[in-house]
Amino acid sequence: MFTRDEAKAWNEKFYTLFGTYMRRHEPQAEGARQWLNYRTGVKGIFFRVEAGSKDAIASIDLQQSDEGVRRLFFDQFLEFRNALESHTGPLLWESEYSLSSGRIISRIYQKQEGVSLFRQDDWHQIFPFFEKYLLGFDAFWADFREGFIELAE
Repeated sequence: MFTRDEAKAWNEKFYTLFGTYMRRHEPQAEGARQWLNYRTGVKGIFFRVEAGSKDAIASIDLQQSDEGVRRLFFDQFLEFRNALESHTGPLLWESEYSLSSGRIISRIYQKQEGVSLFRQDDWHQIFPFFEKYLLGFDAFWADFREGFIELAE
């Protein structure tokens, strides 16, 4: 496999090129400036893309430390499920998703199987996959962000 330094180099190259790939798009939602460090403006809500050795995942992660608050935000997303999925297509919804660290979050996501960050030939499949979901999340957020900000207050 790869040494830790080699994996880090692959990771840096992948995400640098993906950032360049996404420069042709401007985020629609207020406050969002970058695709890879997307600022939702709501504490604990993150738009993430992750490429690994076996798959790629685009997700909305709810990482509020208070389980009740996290559940409230997840329920709010469920209320707007049709609107969100009109921008992204079907998503997987898990109110209790366990990260590799053992931390429990809520995750709304889609997965692309059989691709690897470590196979550069797969990047032409991963980049459009990430692009589709980030643009969909952003379009949804541009319309519904204020409701989540109010819920956070």
